[in-house]
Amino acid sequence: MVETTLTLEEREMVNDLRKMVKDELTPSYDTDFNLLRWLQGHNYDTKVVVPKLRYHLRFRKSCWNLDEMSKRPRDHPIQSHWPYGITSVSEKIENTIINIEQAGPNDYWGMLQTHSVTEVMKSRIQDLEIMLTEVMKLEKATGKQASIIYVLDLNSLNFDKRLFSLVTGPLKTLTQFMSDHYVELFKYFIIVNAPSFMYNLWRLIRPLLPERTKGKVRILGGDWREQILEYSQPSALPDFWNIDGNVTFTAKILPSVKFDEKLYYREDYILGDTCQQVTVAAGKTEYVTIFAKLGATLKWTIHANGEFGFGVFCTDDENEVDESKMDMVYPQITLMSGPTVVPLKDSVFCKKSGIYKFWLSNRHAWWHTLKIQYDISA
Repeated sequence: MVETTLTLEEREMVNDLRKMVKDELTPSYDTDFNLLRWLQGHNYDTKVVVPKLRYHLRFRKSCWNLDEMSKRPRDHPIQSHWPYGITSVSEKIENTIINIEQAGPNDYWGMLQTHSVTEVMKSRIQDLEIMLTEVMKLEKATGKQASIIYVLDLNSLNFDKRLFSLVTGPLKTLTQFMSDHYVELFKYFIIVNAPSFMYNLWRLIRPLLPERTKGKVRILGGDWREQILEYSQPSALPDFWNIDGNVTFTAKILPSVKFDEKLYYREDYILGDTCQQVTVAAGKTEYVTIFAKLGATLKWTIHANGEFGFGVFCTDDENEVDESKMDMVYPQITLMSGPTVVPLKDSVFCKKSGIYKFWLSNRHAWWHTLKIQYDISA
């Protein structure tokens, strides 16, 4: 194994951070560069880093088991529509890996009419974990910090109400999630094939982006096929960019596939006789509590009338309301887009008997009162 190239000061700070979170840190995630990224992303302020990193590490150990995600087959139904984008190393910018996102052709609208937000998150987090794994492999081989160059191809993008809804809703919350959990994993976000309305689109998107993300965006102009070669070797870029018989780009990437409108979710939100409703005031959270025995399976169906946070915790104290003092059983996603088009439907196996608390959050809201319909059983 090649020795990591940290400065003496960086190594001391990384080792101090490791000690602070050692009770949550898993062996596979415990690398110098993984911890360094968290420090870099928060100006080396451990008072800020530690609670955020602890939350992420607990998220990783929930039933989704992020440490194992990159090892599983990439076979979620969404992924047959949202193609794998990693090609190879850049070779133009040291220790970077190219990932191509077909942001224009990708049918995000159809995806959200077909699958729940949590299913979208499962699918996307696996791809993020694959990116992290490839970065960690490169770091292990070189001893140097690595990162992803995330290329967004906006070919075929239409400026309409759907785009506005996506940008201000689900794509905004997904970008925030990536910034919160995959700190400093991305070197640049490079936009190519920008449409004529890119200026207006950027004015809409820019205020919604996390501050550190804004500084990483590069919008290439009309000669983007030439400009992109400053960031990557042509063999790492998709062959569908070739025009006029030229064969400059040679990477093979599957095309995006639209979702079948006939398969859009069209059921009513009336969940049945066992359905209940909870109201969550702006800036507040509520818990729905259920006791379950070891070996039981918790099942739920949930619909929300606005953006919300969701997670499932286990505790022995029915009065406990501090998430950090409970076991995170199902990932706590602090903000998901809403209203839900497709209700959340999922289940979790109970590894122990205890009180299971469904965390329902409206913390982000200033005025909106959140109404959640739910059907939970064990």
